[in-house]
Amino acid sequence: MVAGVASSLAQGQAAQADYAARSEQWRQNVVNSWAAARDEQKQLLQRELQEQEVNAQKQHLSLVEEAEKKATAQVSAASAGVSGLSVSNLVADIGRKAATNRNIAQRNWEMTAQQLRDEQEATITRAENRINSVSRPTSPSGLATAAGVGSALVGGARSFSSSFNMA
Repeated sequence: MVAGVASSLAQGQAAQADYAARSEQWRQNVVNSWAAARDEQKQLLQRELQEQEVNAQKQHLSLVEEAEKKATAQVSAASAGVSGLSVSNLVADIGRKAATNRNIAQRNWEMTAQQLRDEQEATITRAENRINSVSRPTSPSGLATAAGVGSALVGGARSFSSSFNMA
């Protein structure tokens, strides 16, 4: 009877120790998953800032090139003795083309930024998937241990009773 009770209690303790170990593994998986998500988001944010800086540089260079082309056209026209509507149209056309190029660069930057923001949101889904890929452990039932102890006690009592009846 004592051996049966001890065995049931040992099995209950082993189940509890196994549960504690699996719980710690699950908790560590959660911590690691969220840490990986934060790292991914930091990298994506850094890339977005870099892309924003590239766009700002492109916009600035476009403005400088536009001013240079307009000045070159005006100086060339003046040195050739040309003035009037044709020079104004040429300068306006240079401005329109430069503005179109800046708008395209801006739209490209906005699409890239949106894609990076979408990827940042996806990091949350990936973290949740990592977490859900490891099943959350369930606590062992104390009822099973109690039933084992009870069974050992009943079996021991029967054995004790039957040996008493023989005598």
